[in-house]
Amino acid sequence: MRYKPVYFARYVLQVISLALFLFLFTYLIYPLEWQASILQWFSRLDPWGLLSRLRWQHTIPVWVWLPGLTVIATLLFGRVFCGWLCPFGALMMLVDKISRILFKNKSFKKMAEFRTRAVKRLLPIRYFWLLFLVITYALGVNIVAPLTPFALFSHEIVRIFQRSVPWLLIAIVIMTIFFSRLWCSVFCPTGVLLSFIGRLRLFRYQTTGGCIHCKKCGYSCPVGAEPDRTGVAGEGCLTCGECQAVCPTKAVGFRKEPVLSAGQGPEDRNDQGKNSKGKNVITRRQFLELAGVFVIGLAASFWHRTVRITKKVLRPPGALEETKFRAVCNRCGRCIQVCPNNALRPMAISEGIDSFETPYIIAREANCSLCLSCQEVCPTGAVAKVPVEQVKMGLASIDKSTCLAWSQDKFCFICGEQCLRVAISIDELNRPTVQPNICAGCGTCERNCPVASPAIRVTPR
Repeated sequence: MRYKPVYFARYVLQVISLALFLFLFTYLIYPLEWQASILQWFSRLDPWGLLSRLRWQHTIPVWVWLPGLTVIATLLFGRVFCGWLCPFGALMMLVDKISRILFKNKSFKKMAEFRTRAVKRLLPIRYFWLLFLVITYALGVNIVAPLTPFALFSHEIVRIFQRSVPWLLIAIVIMTIFFSRLWCSVFCPTGVLLSFIGRLRLFRYQTTGGCIHCKKCGYSCPVGAEPDRTGVAGEGCLTCGECQAVCPTKAVGFRKEPVLSAGQGPEDRNDQGKNSKGKNVITRRQFLELAGVFVIGLAASFWHRTVRITKKVLRPPGALEETKFRAVCNRCGRCIQVCPNNALRPMAISEGIDSFETPYIIAREANCSLCLSCQEVCPTGAVAKVPVEQVKMGLASIDKSTCLAWSQDKFCFICGEQCLRVAISIDELNRPTVQPNICAGCGTCERNCPVASPAIRVTPR
């Protein structure tokens, strides 16, 4: 198959995007270099990141133009971000291509046809899913963030680096093998949002009178958006050009088109007069489906609030207030990856679904070194950039009944010697005392206390 330069450029860009993301992540280690900044700015192309900042932090960031570029490109050409720049989308493209090659064998003909039909039949789900995400988002539950491509891919790479099973990545790869790019077209929050915006795109793939309805474009389209049926590619179109490449009559072209409703093509416009009556009327079934999604969204939000953890935990230095932190954190795991002391770890689901996979510290096992690298790599602002003097993770307190200096009059000042902020002083009787106004709550004192059950403990603020 011959590909025009534009198709070749798309594949090159996708490979570069995937390779660049993996390269930048490999070098996400302390001490940080230029790679961390590039990775952070690259991740901010996702519009959901901006929506999260507006929803929970009520500020307009200086990088607002990055997701703005994504939206503008979508309004002009459709889902070019998903089809050209998304690193996770590039990985799914490779998996889908390999699957198509495998299923080309006549023995797998039925499987190849099933893959094509399955995506098309499941496409209507995506806007119900988007509505569900918007409802929960508005009610303060951020289900979206961990599922966005940059966050999800980062999280799974960190799991691999931590020698854990990347179960979600494996599940999505299997889904792509048997259902083509179902994740990208139906379940990815960014993909669904851009599909919705793509309904208004200015340029789109269209068929001309030379179309012979051979359905080759339908078999080649990975997201079920081929222009064969309506004459215009669907709103989920990745602008990949596969339909144009396989068309035997060259009847598919990329042209400017007036703004139409979703899925409306030339044939639909010709029939508008015949079916105008009731065309925009919501049926009883559609109303019940919308109402059901709304009720489920409300229920999920209230349920989400009932399963939050009750105990306080040490968060990374500069972390937002606990409730806001859980909402803003996208569980990407980059702070965990870059931590030089391996102090940060993901919370288990047993601690509450609201905090599942969010980073926290167990001071007795590993203390924060106050390197502040986590602030540099956090793409959402859940770990805000604050100077070390303003870090207040927790507050150390001494149990005088077990402290060797206080209870046994032994000279022991290990906590003060190890304190990174010099927040522990010694009195005239050689007993340690914590200075609350200086203590950052890094946990170094608790980590190094020689008493089996630490005589000095850090309580989260």
